[in-house]
Amino acid sequence: MNRRSFVTALFGGIAASAVGASIASTPAAAASLATEDAARLDAAPAEFSQYWRRPRRRRTVCTVRRNRFGRPVRVCRTVYY
Repeated sequence: MNRRSFVTALFGGIAASAVGASIASTPAAAASLATEDAARLDAAPAEFSQYWRRPRRRRTVCTVRRNRFGRPVRVCRTVYY
């Protein structure tokens, strides 16, 4: 291991730990909600707090094209409708 990569890794680790400490302290400040606000959020209906999306319908469409040598080649792609 050469000196330059060691020093770079050392400073990178110090910077990452400093950023991690600042990010970890942010949720603690957000957790101090008023008790009535927290109670209203807990009383919200469950079906409105979840987001569900229908799966998309899809099918495969294939066409026959010619490659650069003039031979027919099947090219398939997925089409969403």
